Amino acid sequence: MKAKSIPLALALGVLCAVPAFAQSSSPAPVPPQADSPEAIARDGIAKLLQALKLFVDNLPQYAAPEIDAQGNIVIRRLNPPTARRDTPPPRDDDSLPL
Repeated sequence: MKAKSIPLALALGVLCAVPAFAQSSSPAPVPPQADSPEAIARDGIAKLLQALKLFVDNLPQYAAPEIDAQGNIVIRRLNPPTARRDTPPPRDDDSLPL
């Protein structure tokens, strides 16, 4: 009976030592987390503000209305649109085919 109790005692001792050994080791590394909710919110707000700035920059701006000598109401545009390249540039008279 003593012969059976020795391996059982050794097995019990090993099983009891394993949890103590596991607890003494350093904790498992935490996988890198995604950005925090605050960082995501800041990025979202920054993108919204940039979109709003682009929207405001593209709105046409006009000066105060004026009345000219003929009685017409003139509203001048402060930021004229850029020249469009939809139409081909005008040709010189010399370059026309005969």
